[in-house]
Amino acid sequence: FDGVAALCGLCQVGSYEGQAAAGLEAVATRRPDGEAYPFPLRAGEDGATCLEVDWRPAIAALIGDIEAGAAAGVISARFHDGLVHAIVEVARHAGQPVVALTGGCFQNVRLTEAAIQALERAGFRPLWHRRVPPNDGGIAFGQAVWASWMARTGEASCA
Repeated sequence: FDGVAALCGLCQVGSYEGQAAAGLEAVATRRPDGEAYPFPLRAGEDGATCLEVDWRPAIAALIGDIEAGAAAGVISARFHDGLVHAIVEVARHAGQPVVALTGGCFQNVRLTEAAIQALERAGFRPLWHRRVPPNDGGIAFGQAVWASWMARTGEASCA
């Protein structure tokens, strides 16, 4: 998100964590043209079991849009929509009916809501943060719960 925001000229130097990503989300057009940047899945380094989301085609298309003078809002919408398609494709490949959406990028309301809707349309049951933040605050909360459990059970370490 930070890299895309920088390429769009939205934020070259951030004053706080997430500033560039928040700016990219804020400018995204609400009614995109339906085009999404391609984030295909490809075989990982092991060639068999691991898949990777390939960012190269999306970045190439994004740079083409920048060179053609596309507005940052259109680029942002295409970027977000491409990521949503990739999330659904990864879920399909995993073959599990329940998909957990977590991590700092899911503080992005547009990405989270679109991913939830797309996963539901594809027949998945998405889970997302509602009471605990998906970023470092959620990690800190989990660490506090773990420490509390260790104190109650007398565990001295987690090894």
